[in-house]
Amino acid sequence: MRKRQKFLALVIMINGIQLIASPSAGVIKGSIVDRDTQQPLIGANIILDGTTMGAATDIEGHFEIRNVPVGSYSIRAHMIGYREQARANIHSVANRPTMVNLALEPTVLEGQDIVVTAGYFERVKDATVSVRTVDIEEIQSDPVGAYDILSMMQSLPSVVSGADQSNEIIVRGGAPGENLFVMDHLDIPYPVHYPSQGAGGGPVTMVNTEFIERIDFFAGSFPARYGDKLSSVMDVTVREGHRSGHEVSLGLNMAGFGGIFEGPMGDNASYIGSIQRSFLDFIIGQSGLMSVPQYWTFQGKLTYDLNPREKMYVNYLGGIDAIDIEGDDSPQARGVEYVNWRSQQHTIGLTYKNLYSDAGYIIGSLGYNRVGMEVDVYNAIGGERDSDFFLAYDLEEELIHKLDIVYKPKKNLELSGGIKAKWSRATNDAEFFGAELIYWGYAPDSSSPALPISAEIFNAEYLGNENAVIRPLDTLDINEGEKSDELVDLGSFGIHSQLRWHPTALWEITLGGRLEYQGFIKEIKFSPRLNISRLITEQVKLNMAAGRYFQPPFYYHYVREGEDARDLDFYYANQVTAGMEWLAREDLRITMEAYTKEFHDMVVMEMVKNPVSGADSTTGNYVNAGAGRSRGLEFFIQKKFSNNWYSTFSYAYSVSEGVDLRKEGTVYYPWDYDYRNVLNLIGGVKIRYMDKDWYQRYNETWIAGVTSWLPVAPSDEYEIAVRLRYSGGRPYTPKHYNHNLRQWYTFDSDDWNSERHGDYIRFDIMLLQRHYGEKVNLVSFWDFMNVFNRDNPWDWMYFDDGTKEMAWQFKTFPIGGVTIEF
Repeated sequence: MRKRQKFLALVIMINGIQLIASPSAGVIKGSIVDRDTQQPLIGANIILDGTTMGAATDIEGHFEIRNVPVGSYSIRAHMIGYREQARANIHSVANRPTMVNLALEPTVLEGQDIVVTAGYFERVKDATVSVRTVDIEEIQSDPVGAYDILSMMQSLPSVVSGADQSNEIIVRGGAPGENLFVMDHLDIPYPVHYPSQGAGGGPVTMVNTEFIERIDFFAGSFPARYGDKLSSVMDVTVREGHRSGHEVSLGLNMAGFGGIFEGPMGDNASYIGSIQRSFLDFIIGQSGLMSVPQYWTFQGKLTYDLNPREKMYVNYLGGIDAIDIEGDDSPQARGVEYVNWRSQQHTIGLTYKNLYSDAGYIIGSLGYNRVGMEVDVYNAIGGERDSDFFLAYDLEEELIHKLDIVYKPKKNLELSGGIKAKWSRATNDAEFFGAELIYWGYAPDSSSPALPISAEIFNAEYLGNENAVIRPLDTLDINEGEKSDELVDLGSFGIHSQLRWHPTALWEITLGGRLEYQGFIKEIKFSPRLNISRLITEQVKLNMAAGRYFQPPFYYHYVREGEDARDLDFYYANQVTAGMEWLAREDLRITMEAYTKEFHDMVVMEMVKNPVSGADSTTGNYVNAGAGRSRGLEFFIQKKFSNNWYSTFSYAYSVSEGVDLRKEGTVYYPWDYDYRNVLNLIGGVKIRYMDKDWYQRYNETWIAGVTSWLPVAPSDEYEIAVRLRYSGGRPYTPKHYNHNLRQWYTFDSDDWNSERHGDYIRFDIMLLQRHYGEKVNLVSFWDFMNVFNRDNPWDWMYFDDGTKEMAWQFKTFPIGGVTIEF
């Protein structure tokens, strides 16, 4: 076994690191709290399934199980008055403790006939529909996420993405900018590298996966404590640094390469921090991206226990991005070939938690966000810069204070409420440089005069003809350019309250609401929310949720409109969701949901008709004139990771449509992400080679020493996961070419999104190896995306000579990663 471990250490080129044979045992420790009040539970019992090992929690709710042989386990916690909770695929390692924190759900009323066992599915408080909880082990085993949490969520029903090249999520017909991202009570506006204003996705998520303790993802109908967004909430809990000793992990994966450092700071504090540098530029030739992105990621968390009932956190998340696009004919270039992009994102915040009473708690935060984006678009001839086209610098700043209080006066009644105050500043310094609108003529060769020709002659004789000559005949118009320098200060205040009531053990009713005020536009809105849940049998539950969700205009709406933006208003969506949940086994859950969303007062460009030509165009001004709707049916089956395998199946049929503002009456057209049919099938299995006698003998051979780095080589624990994803063709509006102006247009299309791209089908395989050592552990993975190299359409590329070409999404794209823990 030493031969193999020495070879692994050599492959990863880290001097002095060596896996030591025959690891002994590890420690599993953590805490158990009441899910509703966050109070520590004293005397809760914790056992490891299939063993006689276990422990009980102490007066602070902590537990510790020592001498646990290395490997993976399912852990289970139970206590009288609470529903039993299990978590699978917990790994015991020899060189560091494994932390597991669980929140047990209290039973509602005693003496009832129906009692539900939660099993492996952790139920999120205040949510009855469209919610999923995942932990770090599930993220690491996901075959498509590549350690990217936003990409992982695309396996849920009605959660789609625009392209492989971005992890943006579109939830139930909503736009990418309608998703809220929260980390330890702090709002994060752009948790990704290379952010785009008004969207929440990018190529890579900044949050380090190894920092995550759990994620609660709401795909709609989320509780009243969340505001400012319409479509979804991703609430991330960041784990604390280990307190038993200073530890280091070195990693290399899709998010980059770097290290994690953690440990104690005295008796009452801990730290965890990481630095990562991009890795994509090393594999750029295989990714389908022609330009080279470079970025750095910084993340850290300090934890300080003021006393057993009070705790403070300081979180920081930051990124520095740069990319130079040169001659890149792809949709990501957004219609231009030469772009220099620079951006920085920084979030720092303080979170305070106080268990002020045995019946409740207070959590508050003060966070500061700063996002700066600089773009330089230019024209080039022969690869050399010729003239400027567009320059812009956008800065967004936010100072956010949030305070939430929870009080549970009775076992079947909970009251909660809170406030959110936000000061924002948005600036836009931009300049469009002048350009001429030229009328072009054509000649068959350089010796012939250039003349106007018809579209028929152009298509028949000149389109794609390399010998044709194009000469300017007349200058129709001169765009003198435009320069803007806008700064907008915004203030907003929100208050929310909620009542959660169990009249009997069979019923759960949650009634809440938010009141939002925006000082710049001087508008106040009320957002009511209602959730109802009814147990039918011990395993079957019916759920319903309804509410109105408001969202203010994006910052770029304000800065581009200036003072005129005071005429803008919130836009909103009325949502209703109903469904059934069947807990067939403690590790198997089946859900079916139907939903409808009606969008109103959406911020769009004002549409007008040209009085001379009659063509439709925009004034360039934003107005609250948009409307649309989204409806769908979702089916989801999930088997948690137990008995060494897991699987999920999801299918959604949905229709997402907008109102065509150019036409009289209410005429709908398909929205950009109206995929209609979306299907995901995921499965994985774990092989514990470490339990095999032949494997122990194999480890001592020279063959193991020279082949252990291969993805198919056996390891102490070996996981194989696959994913099949299908979605219907994405709609698009065909562009029409004006050969006289050598430009493409869409506004003269009779119908928006009247055509569709071909269907999307992708099959991925992930192989994950775990090697356990006495002092060093190694986790490596290989993720093979689009194994069958299928051509999945991304978007059309339109060229100024009248030709177009399809840009494809990722072809076969292998990526890998390795983490060394010591």
